Formats: sequence, C-alpha cells, structure tokens
Amino acid sequence: MEEAEVFAKLSQLQEDLTLRFALEDEIVKLPRDLKVKQELLDKINLEYIDEHARSETAKDDLRSLRIQYDDAVHARENSEKQMELISTQREFEALEKEIKDASAKEQSLLKQLHVKEKQVHEFSDRLTEKEQLMMLQKQEVDNEASKIESLLSDKRDQLSKLETKCEQYITGDITEDLYNKFCNIVKNKKGKGIVPIHGLVCQGCHIVLPIQFVNVVRSAKDIEFCPYCSRILYYEEVEGADEQFRKRIEDIEIEEGGLADFVDSSEFDDLL
Repeated sequence: MEEAEVFAKLSQLQEDLTLRFALEDEIVKLPRDLKVKQELLDKINLEYIDEHARSETAKDDLRSLRIQYDDAVHARENSEKQMELISTQREFEALEKEIKDASAKEQSLLKQLHVKEKQVHEFSDRLTEKEQLMMLQKQEVDNEASKIESLLSDKRDQLSKLETKCEQYITGDITEDLYNKFCNIVKNKKGKGIVPIHGLVCQGCHIVLPIQFVNVVRSAKDIEFCPYCSRILYYEEVEGADEQFRKRIEDIEIEEGGLADFVDSSEFDDLL
C-alpha cells in the first residue's frame, strides 16, 4: 500500500478514534450527573434525620413541661384550699408565700410551654417541607437514573461499533503496534495524531524540524513521527512554506557545504 493511502486511512482512523474517545468520556461523565443529584438527596436525608431527632427531643421536653406545669397548678390549688383551714397569722403568711411561689412557678412553666409548643410546631413544619423535598429529589434521582441508564446503553452500543470499526484498520501497513501507538497519540494530543509539515514546521507542535528529517518525511517511504510532539507526519505542499524550505536548504548548503545531520526518528519511539 502506498504511503499516501496509509496517511488517508490514518486520517480517517483519527476521526473515528476522536468519536470513540468522546463517547468514552461521555460514558464516564454521565453517571457523575446522577452522583451529584444522589449526593444532594443523601444530604437532605441526613438533614431530615437530624431535624427529626431534634423534633423528638423537643416533644419529650414539651411532655415533661406539661407534667411539671400540671404539678405546679395542683400545688397552687392545694395551697389555696388550705387557706380555709389556717388559724394563725404565721400559718397564713407561710401559706401565702407558698401560693405565690407556686403561682410564679406555674407562670414560668406556662411561658416555657408556649415557647416549646411553638418550637415543636416549627419542627413539624420544617419536617413536612423536608419530606416533600426528599420526595421530589428522590423522584428526580430515579428519573435521572432511568434516563442515564438508557443513554449509557445507547452510547455503549455506539462505542462497541466504533471499537470494532477502529480495529478493522489493523491491516497491511497499519500494524497492531502502529495502531496502538496512534491511539495513544490521538488520545493524548486532543484528537490530532497525524499532522502535516509546512515547509520545515510541524503543524502539531509548530517547531522547526531538521531539513534532513523533513526530506525523509517528503519521500513518504515510511511512517515518521515528530521528534518533539510524537505525532505522525506527512508533507503538505503549501505556497510560501515550500519557498522557505528551498531557501533554507540553499542557505545551509552555502554556509556548511551540506545538509543538516539527519534526525533518526527511531530515537523518539519512547515518546509514544
């Protein structure tokens, strides 16, 4: 197979690999959206549990206050009944103080009761809101999970077909080793695994390449990799760049009496 055909196949493979890697990223990212919604639901659940615990404590406090209030009311009423039985001024003063103390305690407990009843009512309202919020969030999580599972199923099918299509490129001059290297390059270089040389410049990393190396790429006898960015290279005739290339050769021949040292692309295999 001629190198031009190989480069054409690699360019097509690059497009298919770009789609494949984009699908792989989507498959990874899709569950993240569900995870965010699930984390919010978990947070609401924890808040509800904490609110419910505090509500139960407030209810216990309210029951205790009611018992104490009832006791204070009975104590005051009993003291007031005993007023009819006293016979001395001293007993009257002592009982009067007892009634005042009982009344003061009764009023204090009544105020605490009102505060606690309000608190229990507020807890009840907040818990109702939390329950409604939990229901809505759970419904959203369930809907999202169903939608994501359907999308994932479709995208996995697409990915499976793309993987099969990409692997079919492993024939003739595109060996399994070259295929694997090219996959890594396309993935690591944001979809650009094969790029042209314009003049002396790699259009992937935009670094000026040695002339001898560019001549090897121009000959299109073998697959060559950029020694700087590791991408596969091919030479593309571009007006202006070619003139610059020829002028650079003439300058070097004049200055050094020969071409620049050849850069052996095999030295850069470890970059791939």
